[in-house]
Amino acid sequence: MKKVMCRILPVLAIALVIAMVSGVAVAEENGSSGYGFLTNYYANNTTSGAPQGTLRITNEGQDNPLGDRCALIYVFDAQQELTACCGCRVTPNGLQTINVRTQLLVDTLTRVTPNTGVIQIVAATTNGSNPIKNHNNDPSCDPTTAMNVTNEVDAWVTHVQNKVGTAFPITETQSIEEELSTDELANLTGDCAGAIKLGSGFGRCDCGVFENTGDGVTAAPVAP
Repeated sequence: MKKVMCRILPVLAIALVIAMVSGVAVAEENGSSGYGFLTNYYANNTTSGAPQGTLRITNEGQDNPLGDRCALIYVFDAQQELTACCGCRVTPNGLQTINVRTQLLVDTLTRVTPNTGVIQIVAATTNGSNPIKNHNNDPSCDPTTAMNVTNEVDAWVTHVQNKVGTAFPITETQSIEEELSTDELANLTGDCAGAIKLGSGFGRCDCGVFENTGDGVTAAPVAP
């Protein structure tokens, strides 16, 4: 029995090393950033008589309890086209509340408010100079750059479901965390930079309500 185990253990060790190397190779091949990004959807955003949806963002603050986080938001329409982006500051254990219809999609790139689409969020530490100077964007949260990407941001979206009888049922789900590839990050930031450059003031979302910072002081929004 001991002889058998002596033969098996080296084989298992070699297999383990191969598996670890293969995993690294796959990660490198896929261009993983090592971080995640959040994905959710909005629906019935412009349907007549439907209530308005809400995006809520929190900062976990686990790795650095005192650190603010930037929620870099990218909003797409049903044709998978970027229609708005923005950079919003979220303080530790703080709550950022954004109305989907009147804030998130206040100035779409196409000048059309989408009825359905997708909301993607990348978390970062303060990462430069935000070119969006209005709509409560934070000057240090730049959605056009891939610098200082991190984790520690969570989000929830309320969903206006199809009408049942005389009412629109509302559900709420937490945004799903997906692996953020370097290609995806480059696409998000690049598309946002293009939208801001070509949009002539459009293609920009509003960060909504700045909640209490946790120290008794409410964060002041950037002047429009």
